[in-house]
Amino acid sequence: MFATVLAVGQYAAVWSVMANRRTLSAEDWIKSAFQALSSAGVQAIRAERLARALAVSKGSFYWHFADVPALHTAMLTHWETFATEQIILDTDAGGGDGRARLARLVEIVTSDLSDPYGGLATEAAIRDWARHDPQVGPSLARVDSRRLAYVGRLFGLAGLDSGTAARAARLYYTALIGAEHLNASPRLGIRADLQHLLLVLLPQPGP
Repeated sequence: MFATVLAVGQYAAVWSVMANRRTLSAEDWIKSAFQALSSAGVQAIRAERLARALAVSKGSFYWHFADVPALHTAMLTHWETFATEQIILDTDAGGGDGRARLARLVEIVTSDLSDPYGGLATEAAIRDWARHDPQVGPSLARVDSRRLAYVGRLFGLAGLDSGTAARAARLYYTALIGAEHLNASPRLGIRADLQHLLLVLLPQPGP
């Protein structure tokens, strides 16, 4: 009788782990890891803590990732892809001139897209992470370079010469990073500030 109960218990445990593996994707773990990063720093990204937050066993974590450093790598790849390249694609998808695309970009970066990943505080947390982990530096450098080049291109399409467009891109990007670090204004307040900054930086249409 005891052996039968033990066997049933073992089967149930195995089934539970397999169910967790099926229902949780790697992206679910990545989202949870970014939430931990934004709220408590990189030291909070631990398999046990993430598993508790997701209400599953650690077996699901190791189904997707060999270890926590592998999760770190996946997080950075995900950030580069979806918080930079996908935003660029979404901004360009609507078409229009540089002015229209810049306005759309402001709406996208101040939307709720980042909420599942910890919200606006996440980008500031990534930059703080980069100060302590050399693995993060190259990823951060690529993202900053790509974003600045793209925003500079949009300012160029809006009518600024190359030098002025590059300067406007730096000012815009610096303002966005500063707003995320301060985290003192609600999302719509940040959007309004960035929209006002665009009015200052863009050439005014003629009469």
